[in-house]
This record gives sequence, structure tokens and C-alpha cells, in this order.
Amino acid sequence: MFEPKESEQVQYIEPLELKQWLSQSDKPLLIDVRDANHHLEFNLGGDNISIYEFASQINQLDPDQMVVIYCQVGQKSFNAASLLIQSDFSSVYSLKGGIEAWRKTVTT
Repeated sequence: MFEPKESEQVQYIEPLELKQWLSQSDKPLLIDVRDANHHLEFNLGGDNISIYEFASQINQLDPDQMVVIYCQVGQKSFNAASLLIQSDFSSVYSLKGGIEAWRKTVTT
């Protein structure tokens, strides 16, 4: 069982940890910060908010909700997650290695 934690820093989550968390009742909000074409091609579910629109959309998100952000390889998701931490979100994760790591380690 994955136990989410609160932190004042961005936390990384491994693909297999995320798969486990998504099977639990306390699922996080998933946000894909890739562009719409990449999201349509393959995604883990959740909302699609492009990294270029992300900062302007933060106020529409609940800072008390647990959030996992993902992208292709993990850099953009870390940047987006950092913006959430700066906006006083308390449980923010970035998928380590992004969709590429998910595809290599998780069979769906």
C-alpha cells in the first residue's frame, strides 16, 4: 500500500508506486503537462494541462488534494510540481522518469 505524505518539497514517485496508489481508494489527482497530442496518444488518465498554461490554471486546483504530475521524461512535471509547492500545495508528486519510465516498468 502506498502511503502519501505531506511535504514542503516536490516528492518523486516511482511508476510502480503510482500504479499501486491508483488502485487504492485515496487516489491522487493526475495532471499530464504534455501537449494535447501527446496526451491523446498515451496517458495515465487525469487532467491535461499543458506546461505552458499550467501557471494560469493553478488557482482552479485544490491545494489540499494529493497531486501527481507527469510528462514525457519528468523535467516539465517537476517544474510544474514546484509551482504547486510555491502555491502552498502540501502533497505534490512528480512521476520519476515520466511516461517513458511508466512504459518501461509498468504493464497495463
